[in-house]
Amino acid sequence: MKVLHLSHTPLVGAPGQICQAIQQHGIDARWVVLKPDNYSGLSFSLDWRWENNLEEVLSFAKSADILHLHNYIDLDCKDFPGLNFRELWNSGKPMVRHFHSNPKLIANYMGQTEQALATCPLPKLVVAQYQERYFPTARVVPNLVSAALPARSRIGLPLRVGYAPSNFRSARSSRWDTKGYPETVRVLNRTISQLRKRGTAVELDLITQVPHAQCIERKSNCDLFIDDLVTGSYHLNTLESLAQGCATLCHIDDRTKTTLGELLGRDDFPALDVRLEHLSSILDYFALQPDLARAIGTQSKQWMDQYWSPAQMATHFITAYQAVIEQPSKAFSHRFDESPVASYRTQTHHDQVWQARHASWPELPPQWWTNSKYAIGQLLRKYK
Repeated sequence: MKVLHLSHTPLVGAPGQICQAIQQHGIDARWVVLKPDNYSGLSFSLDWRWENNLEEVLSFAKSADILHLHNYIDLDCKDFPGLNFRELWNSGKPMVRHFHSNPKLIANYMGQTEQALATCPLPKLVVAQYQERYFPTARVVPNLVSAALPARSRIGLPLRVGYAPSNFRSARSSRWDTKGYPETVRVLNRTISQLRKRGTAVELDLITQVPHAQCIERKSNCDLFIDDLVTGSYHLNTLESLAQGCATLCHIDDRTKTTLGELLGRDDFPALDVRLEHLSSILDYFALQPDLARAIGTQSKQWMDQYWSPAQMATHFITAYQAVIEQPSKAFSHRFDESPVASYRTQTHHDQVWQARHASWPELPPQWWTNSKYAIGQLLRKYK
């Protein structure tokens, strides 16, 4: 089987992880990125770049058994000259469309309605995170992570806490496109300061805008790692931290837990379910028992090795590919209905809980103060 992945952006390296995983099953898989430098300050391991490898891409696409289109690529996409996706679809070329973002964000980026997104005829895949609740006809697939770096002993050392947000938006700014950065950092700084005043040593590694390989290296040196404590979904950050042997904090709502259970056939996903409003208490506890955090991290890594290995998770994609190759125009089955009751249980209830939690989150200074502080800092660094 030959599979070609196409994406506008690096998508935090996710298509490349899929290619590496399915290659372990003897599948010839390649990935081409249109805009390889999309992530400011970050970098991910890539395969083909559209401008540099056009001839190889077009040749591979012609012989590929299936095209795997990511996020913003639909049948009318004209961003890859030489590939007319609608003509290929009409000729019977098997394709899947893989969603990594919520429909509102994708529709806004593409300048179309969410309804147009929903009626796209391509068989759909969606990551097994919060996004799935918006795509009832999409088959759920996992995000993949590479094997962990060699373990390093930190027994007897102070607790080291890691945090690597992919954006810096406030927890209140967006339902999903946020990691609650300013609020989380405020709780972290306040709690760690209080712990140190009481004589408890704690280390904090705030990882921002570094190459992905460096981020993984620094994660591997942490005991406790923090992902999204705000929205109710885990992310690639959680999977990477668990795989590196970190005790990992992330708020995972009931809908996401259900999705994980359906994907895995088990309900013991090892991330610790922690909300932002409870972070301080959890940090206090583990700061006094850092070796417990390390033991949880070791157990988390063992779980990931056993139940979320790339070779094992690759079968979800291979099964989907085989179904689409056999019947290219057939959509995947509905996973849940869209009645008012189902929509409330799947989406609205969790949105209301998220909104109600705002009152428990730290208040932030006015935006003008934050902007002024940032501008002054920039000037000081410039003339230092």
